[in-house]
Amino acid sequence: MKIRETHADKPRRALAEDASSVGEIADSRPGTRGRLGRRGLALAAVSGIGILGLSLVGASVATSSGLAFADQPPISAVTTFEARQDSTSRTAERPELTVAELAQVRAQVVATTSEQVVASQEKAALEARQSELNDAAESVTAEADRLRNLSKFLWPTAGSVSSVYGLRLHPILHYYRMHDGDDIGGTCGQPIRAAQSGKVVKAEMGYNGGSGNNVRIDHGDINGVNVETGYLHMLNFSVKAGDKVSKGDIIGHVGSTGLSTACHLHFSAYKNGSGTDPMQYIGWNSEAKGAASHN
Repeated sequence: MKIRETHADKPRRALAEDASSVGEIADSRPGTRGRLGRRGLALAAVSGIGILGLSLVGASVATSSGLAFADQPPISAVTTFEARQDSTSRTAERPELTVAELAQVRAQVVATTSEQVVASQEKAALEARQSELNDAAESVTAEADRLRNLSKFLWPTAGSVSSVYGLRLHPILHYYRMHDGDDIGGTCGQPIRAAQSGKVVKAEMGYNGGSGNNVRIDHGDINGVNVETGYLHMLNFSVKAGDKVSKGDIIGHVGSTGLSTACHLHFSAYKNGSGTDPMQYIGWNSEAKGAASHN
C-alpha cells in the first residue's frame, strides 16, 4: 500500500518551493498570469513605498534634529532671556500705581522740594540778618568807645598852662580882652598832637589876624554837642584840610607865629561854633593840675 504524502508533511522549505511552483503553474494558466503578475507588482510597489516612507521618516527626523540643534540660541542669549523673564516676573509682581496715587506722590515730592527751598532761603536770610546784627553791634560798640574816649582829650603838648581861658589884659595890646583859650608853655619846635580824633577843617599859614599858623579839627558830636579844637601860633603843621587824624597824631610843632611874645601853644575849644574853656576837655590830664588859676 502506498502512503500518500500531504502538504502538512512537507517541510517548510518544500512549501516555499511548492508555492513557487504553484505560481509558475498559475502563470502558465491562461488568464491567471496577468492577475498574479499585477498582484506581484502591487506587492512590490507597496513594499517599495514602505521602504521609501521609512527612508523619508528617517531623513525627516535627522533634518528636524539638525534644525532643532541649529535653532538653539547661545548660552549668553539664553541667560539674557532668562534674566528678562525674571525681571518681567518681578515687575509683574509690583502693583501698578493709579493716576491719583502718582499725582499724590508728585505732590509730596513738590512739597518736600518747596520746603527745602524755603528752609534754604530762611537760612540765608537768617545768616544775612545775623551778619547785619553783628555789624550793628560792632558799630554800636565802636560808637560807645568813641563817645567814651571823646570825653577824654589828650594834653596837646608838653608844658603847663601859663594863661587860662577868660578876660585878661593882653600883654602886647595892653588892654583887656577875652582870651578864648589856654596858653600851654613849651619849647619851640616840640611836637603838637591832636587832642582828639577828627577831621581837619582848617590849616592856614601866615599871620591870620594874630593866630599865626593854625589848625582846626572837628571832632564831631560829643554828648549832643559839636566840638572842635584849635591850635594857634604853630611853627609849622603837617596836615591839610580834609585829613582825618587820630588822637595823639602829630599835626605840627610849637612856634611863636602871629601875635605872640614867646613860643607856646594857644589851645582853644568850640562848642557848636562858639568858644569855650578847653580845660573841660583836657582838665582830666594830670598835667592840668599845674595850670594857672587866673591870667
